[in-house]
Amino acid sequence: MHVWLRAFLLVTLFLDSPASRAQEPAEPAPDGPVEVRDEHVLAQPRLTLPPIGPDTVPRGRWSVRLGYLASNSFAWTQDALGERPSDRRFLIDGEAHTLDLNVARGIGADTHLAVRLPLRRRGGGALDGLIDTWHRIFGLPDGGRAFFLKDAFRVEGLTTVGRPFSWKRDRGTGLGNLEIEGRWRFRDGGRDGWRAAVAARAALPTGTAPFDRDAGGFGLQVVAARRLAGPLDLFAGAGGLVQGSGPVRGIQYEPGRVHAFLALEWRVFRRFHLVAETDAASRLVRDIDRYPGVHWITNVSGRIPLSARTRFEFGFTENFKNQISTTDFALAFGLVVRP
Repeated sequence: MHVWLRAFLLVTLFLDSPASRAQEPAEPAPDGPVEVRDEHVLAQPRLTLPPIGPDTVPRGRWSVRLGYLASNSFAWTQDALGERPSDRRFLIDGEAHTLDLNVARGIGADTHLAVRLPLRRRGGGALDGLIDTWHRIFGLPDGGRAFFLKDAFRVEGLTTVGRPFSWKRDRGTGLGNLEIEGRWRFRDGGRDGWRAAVAARAALPTGTAPFDRDAGGFGLQVVAARRLAGPLDLFAGAGGLVQGSGPVRGIQYEPGRVHAFLALEWRVFRRFHLVAETDAASRLVRDIDRYPGVHWITNVSGRIPLSARTRFEFGFTENFKNQISTTDFALAFGLVVRP
């Protein structure tokens, strides 16, 4: 994990160097929820629709975002806690680390195109001790982590027809699928009216091992925002996607999914915003025995402007209820530069 953080900080310093910033004043950065994705170990091989705002990069301008996400997955269904159950339907235990670069260009008054390239790692990780402490301090459910191996990587279980599967040898670091996004804001009611946009997103199957089996996909999303009373803004969105169903290492995926999110932004101070956001999605995998079909996750994120052209983003995921099918705990950081 420390190697990924050092790489993130080095690129951050480069992007925010004086040479990378123009002298003229910048336009305000678009508002909206921070794109904290659900990087659950099982969700990594498939396209997901992140929470976004309706605003676009202005015509002729660039936006560069460097993001880092450390995500921990822990879920099981078996007849007893621990490592020696007599009947285990599945055990999903592992970490995902993602360093991604997102570059967007405004091509019209209300339209932009963006490209996202993720560098991913999947394996055992080192967050289990931190998560145990976090859960203990705040009295949160821990899913029985203390009864299992620490910082291990296990994706194993049985399909609905009793066939075993295992990703034991599918850990490592590689490039994920290249994503291309087009966003068009078709309604701009100003800061006190409704703003709405449609976004199309395509994932190209360009990943390298161990992500070379990640399927391509296409998604469409409609998002809207409106200022509420006082320092509050409401954001909402819904959409669907289609993609290859696999199988991937013995697991069959659903060829289509629907996504929806709802977010509330609080302008705490002029230079500090907090966002509480919840996402829901339909079934991800088709044939893991007793695997849940509803995916629900909650994120808290924030944005802090560092300069006229640069802002720092942060976020975390704490899964209070649906730990089995979505990320249990995640930390996210991002730097947005608009040269």
